[in-house]
Amino acid sequence: MILAAPVEQYLAGLMPEPDAVLAEMRHHAERDGIPIVVPEAGALLGVLARAAGARTVVEVGTAIGVSTLHLARAVGPGGRVISFEIDPERHGAARGYLTRAGVVDRTDLRLQDAAAGLRELTEPLDMAFLDGLKADYPEHLELIVQRLRPGGVVAVDNVLLTGTVATGEADGDWSDDHIERMRAFNGRLVADPRLDATVLPVGDGIAVAVVRTGDAG
Repeated sequence: MILAAPVEQYLAGLMPEPDAVLAEMRHHAERDGIPIVVPEAGALLGVLARAAGARTVVEVGTAIGVSTLHLARAVGPGGRVISFEIDPERHGAARGYLTRAGVVDRTDLRLQDAAAGLRELTEPLDMAFLDGLKADYPEHLELIVQRLRPGGVVAVDNVLLTGTVATGEADGDWSDDHIERMRAFNGRLVADPRLDATVLPVGDGIAVAVVRTGDAG
C-alpha cells in the first residue's frame, strides 16, 4: 500500500462511476488477473493528456485497453494513440472494447515488440505512457524522449512497486532485482537534464516528466 488506507479510500471515493464498457474492462481484468491502471491513474493520464494538448500519444503495454481508453478519450476526435502489446489475446480484447467505446478510430493498436516499434516511429510525439516490462523502462524511455516534442509529457507506471522501492524489502510480486533496477531508473529519470520530472504516489506510483524547452533552466 502506497498511501494510508483512509487516504486511499477517500481518493477512490472521489472517482465517478465508470461507464458500462469501462466497468466491463475492469471486471475482465480482475477476473483474469490482468494488470491495468487503477481509476485514479486513469484519470491522471486523461488530465495530463488534456493539459499537454496531446494529439499524438504512444503507449507501451496495451493489455486490454483500459489506459488506452483514457488516453483516446483525452486526445479527442482526430487524435491518435499508438499502443504496443505482445499478447495476441489481450490485443484482440482491447480492440473489441475500444470499438464498443467508440474510440477505436483514435487508436493504432500494434501487436509488436515495443522497442522495435518505437524505433520505427518518425513523427513527433506529444505524450507517452510506459507500462510494459519494468526491466525495459530505461530503453523505452530513451527511445521515446528522442521523439517527444519540447513540452511533451511522459508518464511511467509502477515506479514505487507497491512501496518496496522505499522499504527495500522484496515481497511476493517484486524481487530485490526489481527494486534495485527501479530505484536506479527513478534516480536517472529525475536527474535527466532533458526533463523536469517527479514521482507521484498515485496507484502503484507514477513518474511524470516534461521535456524541457530551450529556455528551461
